[in-house]
Amino acid sequence: MKFRLLLAAFGILLTSQVSLAQESKVTGTFSTFRLSEKSGDISGAEIHVVPNPRGYSAVVQASEGAPGFPEVVNVLAKGTNIEFWIPKDSASGFEPGKYVGTVTKEGLKLRGPKGFYENYFMPRKRGYWE
Repeated sequence: MKFRLLLAAFGILLTSQVSLAQESKVTGTFSTFRLSEKSGDISGAEIHVVPNPRGYSAVVQASEGAPGFPEVVNVLAKGTNIEFWIPKDSASGFEPGKYVGTVTKEGLKLRGPKGFYENYFMPRKRGYWE
């Protein structure tokens, strides 16, 4: 009886740990890229966060008409919060500067330098180019 109770408690603990791991997963693709039916232009942004041997990296790309060059940046992750910098010489389409965000199972709440990406939500979904 005690063994079954212990086994059930362990199962509940494991289930809650898996749920927490899924909730705080910072890796994934976050995209608002869309094609304009009228002009054929692509607008929006896409960030693909992946693990690396020292933490995380992201491939970032933004577009207002024509997509910028994909660029790899280092990502600092603390729980569900991320931080990265876009360098001054970037051709990614993102404004240079510091970006911070919070990752949820729905997407990425991004805050960047003043301007278009100052308070921006990017849903978690397949990449535009896939």
